Amino acid sequence: LEFRSPSEIRSDLYVERDGKQRRLTKGQRLVQPDARKDGTIIAVQLAATRTRLVLLDSNGRAQRLVRDGMSDETWSEPRWSPDGRSVAAVHRAHGGSFTLEIIDMETGESRVVERGPWLISSPAWSANNGAVYYVSEETGIPALMRATAIDGGRVPMQRAGEGNGIFSPDVSPSGRMLVAVALRADGYHVGVAGDTSPLRPAGPMLPPPPAAPVIESEPLATGEYHRYSPWRSALPRYWNPILENAPNGGVRLGATTSGRDVISRHIYELSAATTTTGTYPTASLVYRYAGLRRPFIDVDVSQDYTLEATLRNGGTTDVVGNLQRRTQSGSLGATFVRARVRTYTSLSFGGGLERRKFISDPIDLIRQLDPGFLRQYQYPSVFLAGTWSNTQRPTLSISAEDGVSLAVTARGRTRSDSVSDRASASVIGTASLFKSLDLPGYAHHVLALRVAGGFADRRAASSLQIGGTSSGTIQIIPSYTVGEGRRTFGVRGFPAGSVFGTRAATGTFEYRAPLGLAGKGIGSLPFFFDRSSVTAFVDAGVADCDPSPLNPTVCSSARLLGQTLASTGGELVLSAAIFDWDTPQKIRLGFAVPVAGRALVGARQFSVYGAYGLSF
Repeated sequence: LEFRSPSEIRSDLYVERDGKQRRLTKGQRLVQPDARKDGTIIAVQLAATRTRLVLLDSNGRAQRLVRDGMSDETWSEPRWSPDGRSVAAVHRAHGGSFTLEIIDMETGESRVVERGPWLISSPAWSANNGAVYYVSEETGIPALMRATAIDGGRVPMQRAGEGNGIFSPDVSPSGRMLVAVALRADGYHVGVAGDTSPLRPAGPMLPPPPAAPVIESEPLATGEYHRYSPWRSALPRYWNPILENAPNGGVRLGATTSGRDVISRHIYELSAATTTTGTYPTASLVYRYAGLRRPFIDVDVSQDYTLEATLRNGGTTDVVGNLQRRTQSGSLGATFVRARVRTYTSLSFGGGLERRKFISDPIDLIRQLDPGFLRQYQYPSVFLAGTWSNTQRPTLSISAEDGVSLAVTARGRTRSDSVSDRASASVIGTASLFKSLDLPGYAHHVLALRVAGGFADRRAASSLQIGGTSSGTIQIIPSYTVGEGRRTFGVRGFPAGSVFGTRAATGTFEYRAPLGLAGKGIGSLPFFFDRSSVTAFVDAGVADCDPSPLNPTVCSSARLLGQTLASTGGELVLSAAIFDWDTPQKIRLGFAVPVAGRALVGARQFSVYGAYGLSF
């Protein structure tokens, strides 16, 4: 399978020899191929409301059309006979009548082996061309059948204990072994028979019935038709309360919700809250419009209040109030996505505006501070970001495997009242590498390496911070969320922002190993434990600063700059669905031991933490 656009996926033929893959076709919508000994390929080609059989050479070049299909007509599962002269295929005609046909590839003539208004599937030839095995659901239960290839005489093949159905039969090249899949009470089983004799014929059956009359399906459903409107399905269907501490020491109350229309043309998240005193309201809106298909248009607007400082009575420890920073921001961006089955690439660009204003509580205190706190500042910015990844995620994997993920973001920013003097630029890049190891366990073991680096010039208004635990966030119950969020320069075991500056670099190495595959719930409670794994890690990071920064507050003290922070530790990773059976979350329980730089920043000798999602 391969994407041709963000909303189109097509199937093509590949050949693999000695572990190397080579693509044979592009955009041909080919499925269910079967190759003859000389390499000639018979395959099913998908088309609008129909399928057909096509013949291709060993390099995937089309040779001829074997069978075409009309509207609501399909051909499927073609299989070469051992001598390469015939093809067995399943044909479904309009109205739901199935046939199993043997096509003579020289003359193009067909012989019907079975016909009926029931499902017929999975033809497989005997080694001597004399018979075709297949599955018929004439009785309502998939049953293994055998038909002679010459006259089409059929006999059902019965085995004790296979009353729930047999699927996907196949015959060994020698003809001595028959293999099939059987459905039993505890799941599917693969079974083999030493030869075909234990599958005792149950007596001959009557010849296939004549073709059923064509059943005309209604061309158009009844009802009123109109142009698609997204608004009804895009309305929010839920809300969760917000209950959290406010920067001024009070309580912040509000609600959050999200929604999308049925075809994901409009996607949004919305939240709003205010304190119990009715002051310092916060709100955010994240919206994506995907109606253009390429690019996506992203809008992000928000207002928030953060505690900047605690105000004390001149030279004493008496707290008289606090200083808060109100940040209003908005951005508009465009994202081009090139999704492929084996790779993913994206490119985003856009611009934004951030407004900052300082507010004191009580409000009159701000007049006693530096005059710079009385002004409102505006920071226009532009950004350019790109990502590329070819990592793999098998079904039971514990993390990404066997690939590389790269990301880089460049940002330009200035201050509106001093454009040339305050213009600054920054670049941040990350690279993650994964290698699987085929060691014991329900999944591969994984070696994971991540490096991150960032640079900002001397005019930077914000810093690059080292420290903290990188994670996602998870809402345990409405209004209660855990997790620190993603950190570009996280170092576990150290407080967030332990060291900061205009230059930063971190590296993380992890060994991830599967632990157990539970797959169990707790009765009918909304808890489901999926799988678990363990991780051993080493983190390290360092931050430095421009010798003469325009804003000295963006850099730590000189004694911390250039000093390495490092830690080691381990994690238990649980994949579980909490209050939601359908969406498993990864929960990490870990410990970290600083091994370098602990005394510099006052970190603990040993710390225990919980986090959500993998570190990267």
